[in-house]
Amino acid sequence: MARVAQAQPAPAPTEPVAAPPIAPPPEPEPPSSGAVEVTIEGERVPDNATTLSRRDIREMPGVLGDPFRVIEIAPSVTPTVSGFPYFFIRGAPPSNVGYYFDGIQVPLLFHVGGGPSVIPPALVQRVDLHLGPYPARFGRLAGAVVEAEITPPPYDWRGEASVRLGDLAAHLEGPARDDLTVFVAGRWAAGVALITALVPSVDLNYGDYQARATYEPRKGDRLSIFAFGAKDYLAAAIDGDEPEVLLDSDFHRLDLRYGHDIEGGVVDTAVTLGVDQSRGLGGVERARDWKLGARASVVRQVSPRAILRGGLDVALDAYEVEHGGEGGTGGIFPDASEGQLDDAFSDLFQSRLDMTVGAWAEATLALDQRATLTPGLRVDHHRSMGETALAVDPKLVGSFGIGEHLRLIPAVGMASQRPGFLPVPALQIAGIPGGLQRSLQTSFGAEVKVGPLELGGTVFRQATFGLTDALGTGRGTELSSSRFLARSLGDAYGVEIGARGALRRDLLFMFSYTLSRTTRERDGFKIPSAFDRTHVLHTALLYDLGRGWRAGVRHMFYTGFPADEAAVGRVTNEHPDRVRPFYRFDVRVSKRWRIGEHGYLSLILDLQNATLSREIIDVTCDAGGCSPRVFGPITLPALGLEAGF
Repeated sequence: MARVAQAQPAPAPTEPVAAPPIAPPPEPEPPSSGAVEVTIEGERVPDNATTLSRRDIREMPGVLGDPFRVIEIAPSVTPTVSGFPYFFIRGAPPSNVGYYFDGIQVPLLFHVGGGPSVIPPALVQRVDLHLGPYPARFGRLAGAVVEAEITPPPYDWRGEASVRLGDLAAHLEGPARDDLTVFVAGRWAAGVALITALVPSVDLNYGDYQARATYEPRKGDRLSIFAFGAKDYLAAAIDGDEPEVLLDSDFHRLDLRYGHDIEGGVVDTAVTLGVDQSRGLGGVERARDWKLGARASVVRQVSPRAILRGGLDVALDAYEVEHGGEGGTGGIFPDASEGQLDDAFSDLFQSRLDMTVGAWAEATLALDQRATLTPGLRVDHHRSMGETALAVDPKLVGSFGIGEHLRLIPAVGMASQRPGFLPVPALQIAGIPGGLQRSLQTSFGAEVKVGPLELGGTVFRQATFGLTDALGTGRGTELSSSRFLARSLGDAYGVEIGARGALRRDLLFMFSYTLSRTTRERDGFKIPSAFDRTHVLHTALLYDLGRGWRAGVRHMFYTGFPADEAAVGRVTNEHPDRVRPFYRFDVRVSKRWRIGEHGYLSLILDLQNATLSREIIDVTCDAGGCSPRVFGPITLPALGLEAGF
């Protein structure tokens, strides 16, 4: 089963709350208000139900075959730049949004910023976007959580290889013996030499790998080892100069896990080793983060009407930061004055040992057959550079069925996070200057099913106290450490509307719309966020044309951001003008041929921004006013070939 809508809690906690995956998990998931669920593949459902299979997700125009990018069409997801998969979500900046895969936090989810995901689609069973409040098992984030669940081991061997513009990817998985299954996968940017030759001002390279082994020595016991990592390099010429490094990073993870079934529940323990690295950014020659994490959780159904969950986790991060090198802006902020980021980064990033210890508890309580309450509590203790901070984050989510077709979901919760920077590996601000960011997340949602259509609407408000948001608080060229450490009151409120359903058996319709306002209040002034967009609209149609042909169209529209800049000598404008709106039209066509009993061959054409629309990505202001900086048009026909069995 698959949806792009508010997640629906089960009528009683004895049933899985999330959409049932391929193999039912050993525990039911709690209801999560604001969780936008994208189930890639699921068990068979009745003929009158609307389904969205793994292939349907991969056929979505403009997502380039990547299931993670489907969150783009969810309500309250505001892009920073079209096609760039980092978002402001309910007003929270990208640094306050966390990405998890199989319970492991991923520091950089997409290659070279806007490229393919570092996790292959074959490993993804479903993706949930928790808009907030998110489940108590997550923490240390003052915004949203994007969670991907790993596919269970298959019963038979299967594999796939794909060739797309710029890269080669392949995976193979299956049972090595009755009690052992294995998975290997990788991606290599084989076509970068051609791209670099065609565009000399750009130099890029990327790749990733994954390997997993799952051993079941006896019924109810599971041992697994999972290793994955990615490497990225991107340099580009700024205003005709020599190429500057925009991104030079890599990360690696090794996760060891043991699961054991107990009466009425399951116990899981895991240890994760890792290293994150970034080089050549803003005077940081190299930043390295050696990581050691451990976690344990238990889930148990204590009665027909109650399920309890709880866990502990600890994280150690040993940072090694080398300053110097060529310095400069590194291309992240091309307008910063020379040496400005060098000084700022020397203050912000230092060698040290950080430690965080957390504990959480949550319960799902059935009030009756169509009503549940899920209270939760998470406590985290942070320590860095001799500074400490304690976060106590309660949450409460309800689900109340009204009649047979209507469900109401109120929610309230707190979420905490250390000062944020940018989603770049190993660059975490040292210490806890100014204390924790604290977010109050509230929403009231309603879901209704009308025939084949699923409709949802949510009113939300999210206030973040002590927010660090150097990009969203104001545009400008002043980039000292004080700007990155400056605090403001972030406020976001609005209405989200979503709909999906089969208009016909061969035609799937998807729609989302967000009307919102995001502001920042500092020094007595309240201004709109630099990435505040009043209206964000997505529509998509997916067609099954028969005989292996599929086609889809997708339209994205959003209004302009405030045309103003924060700079020395400029008066703060609480009601600035806006840049012009942006729209984009995507098209995808694919053809699949069957080869033998289990094999297939697919040819894919995916065209993002078929309208060749140019986008305003920034403004430059002086005493005479502000002028837009236009980018593009960027459009790239992605022609791909896939083969598998």
